Amino acid sequence: MKRVKSAKLNLLLILVVSIVVAACQDGGSKEEVEVLGSYPAIEISPAEVCAGGTVGGSNCSVDFELGAVEVGGKLKSTLMLKNSGERPLLIKSVELVDFKVEGGGEDDLPAFSLELPPLYTQTHADGEEFFVAALGEGSDAVPEELAVRVVFLHIDDLARSATLVLRTDASNAPVVNIAIGTLLGFPRIQVNPTWIDFAQVSAGNQDVRKVNVFNTGDADLAITGFTAVGSEYYTVSVHGTDYPVGEATATGVTFEDQLVIPPGEKTYFDVRFVPESADPASAILLLFSNDPEAEGGTEVALSGNETVPCLAVNPAELSFGGKPVGVKSTVPLELSSCGDAPVHISGFRFAEGSSPDFSIELGEGQAASAEDPLVIPIGGSILVPVVFIPDQLNPLDGEGSVLFDLATLIIENNTFDGEKEVHMNGAGHEGICPTAIIKVAEGNEVIPQTTLHLTGDESYSSQGAIVKWNWSFEGPSGSVDVFVPSYTFPNPQLTVNMAGVYTIQLTVFDEMGNSSCYPAVYEVVVIPDEALHVELLWHNPEDPDETDTGPEAGADMDLHFVHPYAAGPDLDGDGAPDGWFDIPWDCFWFNAHPNWGSFDPNIDDDPGLDRDDTDGGGPENINLDVPENLVYRVGVHYWNDHGYGAGYATMRIYVYGQLVFEVADVMLVDKDMWEVVTIEWPSGKVTLVTDPGTGGYKITPNYCNPFFFGC
Repeated sequence: MKRVKSAKLNLLLILVVSIVVAACQDGGSKEEVEVLGSYPAIEISPAEVCAGGTVGGSNCSVDFELGAVEVGGKLKSTLMLKNSGERPLLIKSVELVDFKVEGGGEDDLPAFSLELPPLYTQTHADGEEFFVAALGEGSDAVPEELAVRVVFLHIDDLARSATLVLRTDASNAPVVNIAIGTLLGFPRIQVNPTWIDFAQVSAGNQDVRKVNVFNTGDADLAITGFTAVGSEYYTVSVHGTDYPVGEATATGVTFEDQLVIPPGEKTYFDVRFVPESADPASAILLLFSNDPEAEGGTEVALSGNETVPCLAVNPAELSFGGKPVGVKSTVPLELSSCGDAPVHISGFRFAEGSSPDFSIELGEGQAASAEDPLVIPIGGSILVPVVFIPDQLNPLDGEGSVLFDLATLIIENNTFDGEKEVHMNGAGHEGICPTAIIKVAEGNEVIPQTTLHLTGDESYSSQGAIVKWNWSFEGPSGSVDVFVPSYTFPNPQLTVNMAGVYTIQLTVFDEMGNSSCYPAVYEVVVIPDEALHVELLWHNPEDPDETDTGPEAGADMDLHFVHPYAAGPDLDGDGAPDGWFDIPWDCFWFNAHPNWGSFDPNIDDDPGLDRDDTDGGGPENINLDVPENLVYRVGVHYWNDHGYGAGYATMRIYVYGQLVFEVADVMLVDKDMWEVVTIEWPSGKVTLVTDPGTGGYKITPNYCNPFFFGC
């Protein structure tokens, strides 16, 4: 309702304020108060004192927690009275009344008292009136606020109450009643530490840390359960019961018997870290309790092997080939620090059973021990000469192949595995053969789609220059990779598109026509570094050269990776939307890098099609580093056979670098849609999808989504 001032009311207001001003002038102790002819209004801060910010009614209160201070101690709460009107606010009185104690009786020894500013107490002692100026108009004599401090004395653990009464000439609330009381208390959870860094834990070892849980409140704290999501290298141990991090802990663990912690006491959990690889491992432990201020849980972050040293050797294996008896041959072995911490080498030794024809020649300052290790800084490298002196001609086996001298050099170091092995071979030979040497810039362990830069021009011969190189390799089943620019180039490149082992060989010829007695051999292990790696490859018997490239040079199959949100038509007739070709929820060649997870570009939680092969063979790869907690589907569509007929598809799925699913040579014809598997996360469970009618593979023929072009 709109307030309308009458002429009489305005006149009365002017007269009252004029009298107040005259009184101030007569007293001589206050500055002149300007009469503005409008109402004052009281405000109280902090705002939570009066619910909703409204000072009228009975919605104002101040509570003190009994458990926040020991018996005999004091707590204080300060209220600020302010004036949001346009003329000074008259503070008539500020007092505590109606003291009560638990049970309803009067409080003979009041637990509450007031502390008021000297200006206010002196003004009332002099018999004058105290004003609070409108905002922006304060002075020393008429301040813009009045601080009222309520003091609580903890006498005992009985509940006590009182009422703070404020009387003013405020238009919005001339009398304000504020309930003052004590709370019996709440539990308060506090964990220490909130982040556990296990630093570096090497293979075969473990580290156990405590998570202390304190109750800093004044009521019993009940720990009701927890969740733990992340690396499965962690185990949470609660009073003797182990909970390995995995699907069960991600769903949530609820304690049948809650862990009750009385006020001022504590308990603890153990967290055990047993890494199975050097990969960084993180997890989140979330504790749930009856603390009203921790309804969403209390978090403890776990991390391990975030910064670990890495030792790379090049070449990964040393092959000396055939060497004249008694002649010394030396090949430098490069040791590099490839991680984010320095490498400490504490010793070199040859494994038991190694041929004595091999040795190393350490240079000045390269001696190493546990007490005084040889340090390779981050990004640095050293060269260690490896020597081979055959003492006799090597014999042949029953098939006429030479029996090599073998040795294994063990490099003791501070990496995850603790030791690095370098295998080497050589043979005493009658002739003088060129020595083939392979070096790979990227090392012997890489991720799919890595282009290897091979070096063969360090091969040598005592009979003249090397004039011919002959490279070959044996890769994972289905590999159709080729050397670029050719297999006869001294330093070619080879892109390793598939996960698995690539065994590279090199034979060289010198200008006298001599070939290396034995080829150099170098193994490269291709391991996905994403949480999920999905790989599709295929072959077509009617394609005479599946390694050639170009438009329509081979058949075109496509890999599909579908989010549960994917919709679209039901072309397979199972009563649910298929999801294939639904943008943005199907990751495939037309939608290679969708944004499914966080919009933060620094969080790698979106899938990516890293390779689309349109001319035969594959592979096509989809990778996902941080999967969401849901179920994905994987499919294969035979987009166009380009006249090469039926194709035979192979699907491989890796979880954290481990091959967990493979099905090979599934026949598809042009336009077939094969729904292959479901992948559940965070468990990583892969399930083959079958046709409910036949029990075989679920393949829908002539699949053409009407909402996608090309149909």
